[in-house]
Amino acid sequence: MSRVMGRPDLLGEVHDLLGQGLPVALHGPAGIGKSALLDILEAEAREEPSTLVLRASGAAAEHSLPFAALRDLVDQLPPGLLASLPDEARDRLATGLGGLDSSDEMRSSLCAVLHGLLDVVSRRGPVLVLLDDVQWLDPESACVLGYSRRRLPGRVRMVVAVGPDAGTGIDVTDLHALDVPPLDAPTMIELLGSHGLPAHVAQRVHAESGGVPALALALCGAIRERPTLLGGPSPLPASIERVLRDRVAALPDDLRETLVHAALLHRPTLRQLERAGRIAADDDVRRLVQAGVLVRTDGALRFTPTVLRSVTAELTPAHRRGELHRELAAVATTEAERIRHQALADPRPDHDLARELGVAAREAAEAGGREIAAELYLLAADRAPVELAEERVEWLASAIETAAPGNHVEIVQEALAEILEANASPAQTVRVRLALPELAGSPVTALDEVLTAALADAGDDDRLVAMVLLQRSRVALMESRPDAAAHGAQQAVTLLDRAGDVESSAVALTALAVSRRWTGGDHRGPIDRAVRLAESGTSGGSTGFVHTSPAYMAARFDFYDDRLDEAWAAYLAMLAQVERGAGMDQVHVLRCLVEVGARSGRCREALEYAARAARVGEEFALDLHTSWFIQALAELAGGDLSTARTLAERGVLASEERGDTRYLQRHLLLLGQARLRSGDAQGAREALTRIRSIERAHGIGDPTVNRWQPELVETLVRLGQLDDAEDLVAEARHGLDGRPGTEGVSAQLDRAEAELLNARGDADGALLLLDRAAKVFADVGLRIELGRALVSRAHLERRRRRAAASRAALEEARNLFVSLHARSWADQVGAELEPTRADVSDDPALDQLTDTEARIARAVAQGASNREIAERVYVSVKTVEATLTRIYRKLDVRSRTQLAALLVPAPPE
Repeated sequence: MSRVMGRPDLLGEVHDLLGQGLPVALHGPAGIGKSALLDILEAEAREEPSTLVLRASGAAAEHSLPFAALRDLVDQLPPGLLASLPDEARDRLATGLGGLDSSDEMRSSLCAVLHGLLDVVSRRGPVLVLLDDVQWLDPESACVLGYSRRRLPGRVRMVVAVGPDAGTGIDVTDLHALDVPPLDAPTMIELLGSHGLPAHVAQRVHAESGGVPALALALCGAIRERPTLLGGPSPLPASIERVLRDRVAALPDDLRETLVHAALLHRPTLRQLERAGRIAADDDVRRLVQAGVLVRTDGALRFTPTVLRSVTAELTPAHRRGELHRELAAVATTEAERIRHQALADPRPDHDLARELGVAAREAAEAGGREIAAELYLLAADRAPVELAEERVEWLASAIETAAPGNHVEIVQEALAEILEANASPAQTVRVRLALPELAGSPVTALDEVLTAALADAGDDDRLVAMVLLQRSRVALMESRPDAAAHGAQQAVTLLDRAGDVESSAVALTALAVSRRWTGGDHRGPIDRAVRLAESGTSGGSTGFVHTSPAYMAARFDFYDDRLDEAWAAYLAMLAQVERGAGMDQVHVLRCLVEVGARSGRCREALEYAARAARVGEEFALDLHTSWFIQALAELAGGDLSTARTLAERGVLASEERGDTRYLQRHLLLLGQARLRSGDAQGAREALTRIRSIERAHGIGDPTVNRWQPELVETLVRLGQLDDAEDLVAEARHGLDGRPGTEGVSAQLDRAEAELLNARGDADGALLLLDRAAKVFADVGLRIELGRALVSRAHLERRRRRAAASRAALEEARNLFVSLHARSWADQVGAELEPTRADVSDDPALDQLTDTEARIARAVAQGASNREIAERVYVSVKTVEATLTRIYRKLDVRSRTQLAALLVPAPPE
């Protein structure tokens, strides 16, 4: 059986339609997996003894052979069935299937014969007809099969796979059409992971293949690790290039002409193709998408794989490309696009054109159009004559600086290949080396190599040395080494102040403020000064580097301090600024909006921004663990708990793989929360204590940064490790030290400590802490935390045997979560409100136990199995087993029987 991943819903829909007696046509580009779906349907049907499966496939070489497919199908009928035919009918069938007579009379005879055969066999059980590549089915077989299918509805079921060249073969107009969509990134990564590809490489393959499984598997050998930062582009394997050339050559002339137009545009869109005179552009694009050579995303068109664009252009004669570029220049709507086409129309060196390209590139970059600006810089260098040698090197350096933050790898690699052979100055070399780490997915070891070389090139130039130190500081932050980051940033500030570079000083002060904030030092002075310097500068913040700007980090500190409305407003304003800029900028700002939204209860917006971040990340081929964190965070608040857990688990592995300790901590926090809420307290402890170990190893001491402490306190309470939980509360409160901006974290600790006091039987103390926490949560806008406080109150009231008060608190929490669109929380609280989960007891023996322990003990007394208890109490079986061990110890019993005998009998739930 073929392994089909990511298709359970589609297979379910096919089965539903077949059950209704409706025939199905699966549509999709070549390689999307239609044949694999037929394999699954065939294998499933053959497991049913009463079902007869008939399968055939069309082929381009056999399209003109009459009754070829019908012959294959008849050969699969039960032998005794054919022998039962009258001699005349059997002779007629043999003559027709020989293919020598394809007259109307023969087709009519064979229609009658096949109908009779299928009528007989379908009375014994259903007949499933599977036809692959039906567009190449010979017309005679199509006619006969169509006749029988229409006259035996429901008894003869049919599923056909339709390729991109549909229009010939069997008539599919009265079949229920289902599109076979591309695989999403997580499914593709799982598929390619089974072939040994790391997640970050599989992500690139997914983007290049457009989610087409066959193309992705073919590209596995061509796309491996990203080339080293100073390496050139990897050549396309000849086998892949031949396949791509054949795909283009096989297209009809009209589609190939539309594809050429798209290949010559900077970022092709349907509107641009229409302006270029492609009258049937909409229909052409639809057919090209079906053929698997284009993907439509948010109005833009992308080649799959990306290299198909250059293959298409190269297949077009040079003189024809020149003509088309001149035509496109005439209808261009921006100056950047016009001059780009003008330059590409004539590849000869041109002094004036080169300078004009350089100016246009600078203007495009200032306007936020980094990709086209980088291409224009590259074109300026390519069109520069000998007398512009110095300008040419500068344009190449600018191309790299402009392209790297947008992760435009191909432009960076092409410019690198040129500048390494040019006579670049030390300053230009340093600039290039400092730009390279901005490429997404750059491994830490390679970054260190590049920055070491950059420091050597910088020599005694204060500003260049400072920029290298600043980049090192940022890498140290990525590795969660704030002390090293602070040291480098402080040195950079001193040198930049001496050099008089105000804007770079502001960025260095920002890095210094971040590193001090993490260690609990004085961050306020550096960030305030950074903001003032930035406001006095002239650039207003360079697109592509918004996520390193003082304004961005000032909003980040607002988030740390729970000034959520201020942070939300600031990031919304930044989002408008970065929308046309670099992908990394967009993802960083979207991530911050999701973080603020998840904390403040804007769950619906968080999910929307997370989906948007995923699309941007895929478009710019950014590291997948970044978008996984964003999606997991949104799902944890407003989506599906299981999905959040899966994304966090994948994110932990991918972050470790990339050496990104900062995102590793973020994923571990989400994983700990998801495991705790899923009932896996031990697993939650493992994830959360890893964050604690990282912070202790690197001197991170501010509890407002990662906020794992309240989660670990609650986890330890669940595990019965109350002394450890108490020690952690004291340690965290010492780290806060009562400074402004810590009220929200203090309240989170109050809520967690209330769980601790509740477990120890101090209901009054727990209630005081919950009241205090709830007031702070309401004041600062931590609405999800406010709901969690209500859940904790419900547990406290249940322990006090106040069932009505407990239920009222849960209902209030659920209503709050529903109003916030916090679906995962609302579902979880709703599960506690189910009547079968009610658990009130007057047994004094239960006073020694925590709320969860008491419920599990009562369930054991009622004869429930561990799995049944896990379902009732909303925890894992593993947690039930661990909890029972603690219950036995506390109550001094050794078995379930002794536990049941100890407790007062109660009616079953």
